[in-house]
Amino acid sequence: MATIESAVRAMLTQGTTLSSVGIPDSRIAHGYRLQDSILPALTYELDQDERISIGSPALARVQVEIRVIAERTEAALAVIDDVQAVCVPGTYDTVPFSAVQWLGHTIEPANTADGDENTPAELVCMADIYYTEP
Repeated sequence: MATIESAVRAMLTQGTTLSSVGIPDSRIAHGYRLQDSILPALTYELDQDERISIGSPALARVQVEIRVIAERTEAALAVIDDVQAVCVPGTYDTVPFSAVQWLGHTIEPANTADGDENTPAELVCMADIYYTEP
C-alpha cells in the first residue's frame, strides 16, 4: 500500500532531474543519510500531516522539509532550482498531489566542527503538499 512518504520519494526521484546534478536515487532517503555516504545527498521529512476536508476521498496536507547535504555551501545552493523543478503536482506511487506549494529555503553553511571534523552544508527547502488520501 502506498504511503505519503513513498509518494514524496517518488516525486523526488521522477525523471533524471536530480540524477543529472549529482544526486542519484540511491542518495535520496526519508529521514536520514548514512554518515559515510557520498555527497551530495538529499533527505526529506514530513510533518503535520492533517486532513483538511471531510468526504471521500478526503483532501489532506503535509509539510515537507527537503535537505540537500553537500560539502560546500555553493554546491548545495547549485541544486535548488532542480529540487524545486521536481516538486510539482501529479500522481506519485498512486497518491494524487493536487498542489505543491513551495515555501522557500534556508542554508546552513559548511563549517569546521571540534577537532578536524567538517560539517557539510545543508540547504533546507520547505513545501506544503495537498493530496488525496489513498
